[in-house]
Order: sequence, then C-alpha cells, then structure tokens
Amino acid sequence: MLLNSSNGLWTMDPNIRSAYVHQYNVGFEREIFRDTALEVRYVGNMAPNQWRAIDINEANIFENGFLQEFLNAQKNLTIRTAAGCGVTGQPACSFNNTGLAGQVATPILDKFFGVGIAGVTPIATGSGYQSSTFINNLTANNVGSMAFTLATSTTYRPFRENTLIGIPANFFLANPNANYSQYLSNGAKSWYNAMEVEIRRRFSGGLQFQADYTWSKAIVQGDAQGNNQSDFVQPLTIRDYKLDKRRSSQDQTQRFVANSVYDLPLGKKAGRFLTDTGPVIDRIIGGWTLGTIFTWSTGTPFYVTSGRTTLTAYGAAGAQLTGISFEDFKKNIGVYNTPGGMFFVNPDLLDITYNTRGQVTGSRLKAGLMGPGAPGTLGNFPVNSLSGPQYYDLDMSLTKRIPITERVRFEFKTTAINILNSAVFAYGSQTFDNTNFGRITSTRIGGRQINFIGSLRF
Repeated sequence: MLLNSSNGLWTMDPNIRSAYVHQYNVGFEREIFRDTALEVRYVGNMAPNQWRAIDINEANIFENGFLQEFLNAQKNLTIRTAAGCGVTGQPACSFNNTGLAGQVATPILDKFFGVGIAGVTPIATGSGYQSSTFINNLTANNVGSMAFTLATSTTYRPFRENTLIGIPANFFLANPNANYSQYLSNGAKSWYNAMEVEIRRRFSGGLQFQADYTWSKAIVQGDAQGNNQSDFVQPLTIRDYKLDKRRSSQDQTQRFVANSVYDLPLGKKAGRFLTDTGPVIDRIIGGWTLGTIFTWSTGTPFYVTSGRTTLTAYGAAGAQLTGISFEDFKKNIGVYNTPGGMFFVNPDLLDITYNTRGQVTGSRLKAGLMGPGAPGTLGNFPVNSLSGPQYYDLDMSLTKRIPITERVRFEFKTTAINILNSAVFAYGSQTFDNTNFGRITSTRIGGRQINFIGSLRF
C-alpha cells in the first residue's frame, strides 16, 4: 500500500567506480622571432564513467495502453468543444461518453475517476473529466504529467487501490511506493577535442604577451559534473540513453584569450625615452606598467523547447518544427537591435506587441512555425543545437611604482574591468510559445568597473 506519495528512494550501483579521464595531446613548438614562440597542439580527453543520478521510476505510457487512452481523450475533447459543450445556450454533453459522433470510450480514465463502476462513488467533478488541469494537459500534449499525477497524487490513490477498479498498483510506475527512485551510477560520458594555437613572448625589452586560440567541441551523454551523488541529470527517456548525446552545456566552439604586460619606456630606468630628466620628473614619468586581458568566445549551446511533458514527467522535450526547417530557423538566430527592444530571434518570425511608447511588451513565435511534439514523442528540435550570444571582454590595468628607498616602494594600481562597457547579452525564454520568446532582456556581465588600489611594498 502506498503510505506517502512524497516518498522517494536513493540508491547506487554497488559496483560504482571512481570517475576517471583519459587525456591525450600532441604539439609542435617553434621559435618564430627572438624571444617569441609559436605552439600548435591537439588536446583531447574522454571521461567514460562519470557519476550521474537518474530517476529509474519513469512513468510508463506505452505497454499499459495509456498513450492511446490519452489520444482518445484528446479526440473526445475536440469533439466536445466543437459541439459547444459547456457554452451558454448550447446543449450539455458528457466529456467521456460516446453520445457525440466520433467519441470513443476511455475505460482507463473511467477507472481512475471512478466513473460507471458498481459500488464506487465517482471522483469529485473538479478532479475528473471536468478538471481544468486535466483539460490543459490534454490540450498541451502533457501525457507524461498526466500519467505521473494519476500514479502519485493522493486524490486518485483510493481509486487505484480499490480492488473493484482493476488497476494494478504498478500500472504507471515500476515502484508504486516511491515518488521517485534515483539511481547513482557511472552513467555519464564526455568527449573533448580541440586544436590550440598559442603565441607567447617572454619578458624582454619591457614587454611580455601571450595569446591563445582554441577551436574545440565538447560532447556529453548525460551532462553531469561527475563528482557527487547530487548530480541528478534525467535522460530524455530511460528507454534510450543514446538520445542524451549532445553538445555539452559548457561547450564553446571558439575561444581567444590574450594578455600582455608592458613597462612603458619612459625615464632613466626604462632607458628609451625621456632618459635625461631630473630626479623629480623621472619619478613622475617612470615606473609605469600597462596590463591588458582580452577574452572572446562563441556562445554556449541552447535549443528551443516545447515546455511540455510529451513523453515523461520531466519537461525536457524539444519543440516540433512544423512550418520551418531547422537550418532556416538557425539562420534567424543572432542579436537584433530594434527601436523598441532587442531580440535573439529575427523579429520577422515573431508577433510582437508594443506599449504606447513603442516599447516591446511581448513577443511570440508566429503561428505554424513550431508546436509541441505529439504525445509519446520528444519533438524534433535538436537538443543544444544552437549557440548563444558571443562573449567578449577587455580588462586593463595601469600601475605606477614610486621608489621610496632602495627596498621600499609605493605602488598605485588602477584596474578597469570591462573597460569598453561591452554588453554581452543573455537570451530570454526558449519555450516556443512563451509570451516573451525571442526577446533579450538582460546581460551576462556587468558594466564597466574601475578600482583603485594603493600599497606599500618592502
């Protein structure tokens, strides 16, 4: 008997192993100028057994016939709506009967709702066929959520446990006494391959710099970190773990980082310009060092979701492409700056609403381009197939060193974080029918920050 529908179980593979990584690289290095070297490397690694926890108590909608039952209920709802049921002045009709042309019986739902069963009092109207949640789940293709609710909710437990109903305790869940059964094992994998190009100059003539370019791809099967039992990463479905193979959420296809330190060639110590000044002027113009760090990278992956539970109770299903191909949609991803607001989807694909001042208040994907996947499917929009906005940042520092004695000096440093005040945008909702789909409403990094630091060194 199910005593508490909120109970959950944690377990682990008794043969679980510590995660490990295979690393391999090969490189070529050559001096191209005096004090300057170029290195080209291939770097790769593979982690075949990272830790990952999954819920193995996934709701079943196939072998028990519930998927077809759900489709039949959707059909009945469509016919009922077309007949005007529930509308003032229109004829009344039952949701689940076959009184309307085309309606079909739904015996499984009848049992869960206690309808038409001798000796069983039907469930309250607000929890059965007339429930707004039930109708919304049908409309949205949320077969996974409906199955999980019927399996775990205390509202439907008395009907499921009633021997007159004839519904097995494990009709939906393999373990009906657990809300979830999370299993920790070596179930996650990752692959990384990269070309790295580095040019560096060791400190000479007051200058040193290093620049690195990386072209890479990170693939995962189960996007877990692999270091503790709380790495819960549910697969799209436990029926096929291969569907989880995708770009890692941390993947950056291209990345460039450069840094430099330059002692400005002023004063007697630098020995290039203004070397014949007096001691006072020399202390003012000498001892300056300029530092820079520049970072640029392509964006991290994302994809367009349906926000529906079309297969399992976990809402990870992608959208269903209907009126546009993936390649055509991909061409319309970027940063679009309009007088009323900013978008990451081409405004030509959106229905946009404005306020009286011409500012964007909402946006929605045009009808017919995408929809939710059919019940029992995951949608065909590829997971992590798009890239978010590019990241770039320039930080600079200017340091002045003033000698006081032979061993003591005062150092004053100014640092400017994001000195160009660059806006690195964050994409908003990625659910295709969200009322803010396609909009950019925030940034990933803050604005320019300037700090002043003084220190006495000895």
